[in-house]
Amino acid sequence: MNASIGRIAFALIDIESKKKWVNRLNDQQLIDGDVYGIEFKSYEYYKLDWPISDREYVLQSNWTINTASEISSAQLSISSIMHQTYPLRKDRVRGDLQQLVFSLKAVKPNVTEIKVEIQVDPTGKLPKFLANMIQKNWPLTTLRSLNKELNQGKEKHKLFLI
Repeated sequence: MNASIGRIAFALIDIESKKKWVNRLNDQQLIDGDVYGIEFKSYEYYKLDWPISDREYVLQSNWTINTASEISSAQLSISSIMHQTYPLRKDRVRGDLQQLVFSLKAVKPNVTEIKVEIQVDPTGKLPKFLANMIQKNWPLTTLRSLNKELNQGKEKHKLFLI
């Protein structure tokens, strides 16, 4: 993508930015930590179309940053957790994000290679084949939306202002 690691990192964690590029994300709340720090916990709520039930996730996010080598790189790892402040709700299905990893590697000062790996179980009564069919276009749609958001601003994640 034609953006620095710092710009991409900002768009990946900034709550207002995420609402613009993450499909169906209706709400995100910080539970603990600092979204501009190394680790944080958050709650995400996704409003879905009938007949699919709305989904929610309680997440732990961690950055791993490598600036020791000639090529800067970073990884944002996100996975589901349980948290006493966010018990299960009857009006939403708690999804299980087993793993979401955004791997970023600087190619040039304003060009970054991005790789995304995701394993998610939306849980609930949604048949696996239907969940897979719905998620089939997720990678391309998500990366296109992220790219569009990257071009809408210049803010960078403070961890990458070096």
